[in-house]
Amino acid sequence: MTSDLLVCAPLRVEARALRRLGGNRVLRTGYGKRRSARSAAELTAREFGALAVAGLAGGLDPGLRSGDVVVGTEVVGSGNGACRHSDRPELLAHRLRGLGLRVWLGPVLTSERLVLGAERAARARGGALVADMESEVLATAAADRPVVIVRVVLDTRRQPLLGPGSPARLSGALRRLRATGLPLLRWAEAVAGPGSLDTVRSR
Repeated sequence: MTSDLLVCAPLRVEARALRRLGGNRVLRTGYGKRRSARSAAELTAREFGALAVAGLAGGLDPGLRSGDVVVGTEVVGSGNGACRHSDRPELLAHRLRGLGLRVWLGPVLTSERLVLGAERAARARGGALVADMESEVLATAAADRPVVIVRVVLDTRRQPLLGPGSPARLSGALRRLRATGLPLLRWAEAVAGPGSLDTVRSR
């Protein structure tokens, strides 16, 4: 089995933050469930050894703050109890903490729409740390291969998506997303076998 990592980044800014991994490793999959489903279907013909879904997310847990990194132990949908568990998420979390990042381990919720305001607390009661609109769908593309979800918190109830300091929070969150690149490669090596990092080291 190939150990090569494929990273699904829903938004253009997220894919650009991870471009150091190489253009053939990072796929911009599109915003929301519909575009994610189309991208996941296209990935059935692609060869890769491990899949990561990486990007930004909205914080649900009141202890989170913008710039925190969440490694999903599982990803759940808003409509049913089905979930996909990540493979060795603690390994990725350990490597990210080694970079000095504030890292959380816990469930990621994929919602049909943005989760804002008071709805965050209601969703947090189900145990999810963050909410996005793509991870549950994109994770299906892994099939029986290893998968992990990593999301950097952009907004929280105290730090709303549109409010004072939003541009600075976006910039900071994207810097932290960029920092997940090499740890993701190391994670892929561990879960899917040895692979070459020479092209990344030379960038």
